[in-house]
Amino acid sequence: MVQERYSNLPAPSPGPGNPLPLAGAFLRVLHVNDSTDDQVLFQAACRKAQVPFNWHVADSSEKGISYLTSLMEQSRRVPVCWPDVVLLDIVMPGASGLEVLKFVRATPALKDLPVVIFTGYPSPARRQESLGLGATGFLLKPSTFNEIVALAKELYELVMRLKGGGDPLAV
Repeated sequence: MVQERYSNLPAPSPGPGNPLPLAGAFLRVLHVNDSTDDQVLFQAACRKAQVPFNWHVADSSEKGISYLTSLMEQSRRVPVCWPDVVLLDIVMPGASGLEVLKFVRATPALKDLPVVIFTGYPSPARRQESLGLGATGFLLKPSTFNEIVALAKELYELVMRLKGGGDPLAV
């Protein structure tokens, strides 16, 4: 399925483990979420928390996979800016966000890319499935803006630890 379609693509260079540098401690985020409200709210929370993220948004699993595929194809010709982390909703129309996770883990050039599930569904089974498929983290969407601000800071610290070679599960 996903693995069969994309696992034969040659590894791009530089890859997610060696992205183009970006000034300062900015993090590049691919946010795959069908809710524009969630996208805007999380970006506003990052600004309030003074968390320096650069965003690329995909409003479906298919568009998230297409974006990553495009990066791999373009990286064969020119340097590209790889995301430092994929922030992924699970429940979306069409394909589940878990398809993006499966695609990332099945693609050699992307397999080490951190993928953090960001969902409003606190199902223990869904959490176990996500982590079993290789998610780096599983975060529940908070219900208040201040909680989202705090979560933005935590996510930033998590990704900075990952970039520095720290333990991602120390959150």
